[in-house]
Amino acid sequence: MAAVERGEAFCITRRGQEVARLTPSPTPEPTAKSPGVQNRLPAEKAALAASLGERVRQLEARLDKLSSALPPTDQR
Repeated sequence: MAAVERGEAFCITRRGQEVARLTPSPTPEPTAKSPGVQNRLPAEKAALAASLGERVRQLEARLDKLSSALPPTDQR
């Protein structure tokens, strides 16, 4: 595995016929930074975190309502 990590490829054969090849994974090409949370100002990050937190609370409340509306399960 260390050799593969260094870039070597290995051919696995059965009776002289190739059945598999072990190669390193291709490295992703560098891409331009996409605008994301890491590029935001601290105030924008805080606002985003607050809105995400509120969304989670809303979803949890909906889940609580749905689960309380379900009939109890038979615990055998």
